[in-house]
Amino acid sequence: MSKLKLKRYNNESQLPHILDKIVHLREQGYSEVGYRSMWRILNTYKNCRIRATQETVRFALNALDRSSVVRRLNRRLTRRRYCNKGPNFCIHIDGYDKLKPYGISIHGAIDGFSRKILWLSASHSNKNPRFVAFDYVHYLKTIKGVPRMVRADAGTENVDIKYIQLALRSFHNDDVAGCI
Repeated sequence: MSKLKLKRYNNESQLPHILDKIVHLREQGYSEVGYRSMWRILNTYKNCRIRATQETVRFALNALDRSSVVRRLNRRLTRRRYCNKGPNFCIHIDGYDKLKPYGISIHGAIDGFSRKILWLSASHSNKNPRFVAFDYVHYLKTIKGVPRMVRADAGTENVDIKYIQLALRSFHNDDVAGCI
């Protein structure tokens, strides 16, 4: 921007105006929204006509009502604990479609215990069940065994894996043998 001699001006409204508008919006029923939602309301609603940065709104909400900020922080999602009984107990299979517009479909699996990548393959289609089943069968040949459980979404690409798993585990005598 400096090479083009362009400048960014501070278009932010004055702090007392921002605080007044936040207090007014909180009285109208926006008392439980976080700073991102409040910032969006301030900057997009026509009746507000307030320009503020997210940092300014965050500091203002923190100063106006600290207890609500702490309460919202306590409700945020926390990472859940995941336990697995051992290697090849449960493997997780999924596809990644973000590169699909470029003709690249990625499909892979990880071991739920060690988080080791079992396979990761790229092809022109991961919607074809045969491609995904080929990777699964190749993995089974590599480990010379069958995992106890396979977790995957209910997509069409995982149908063949479901039937392979059912066929190979149908004669085992544990509680998940032969189950979908």
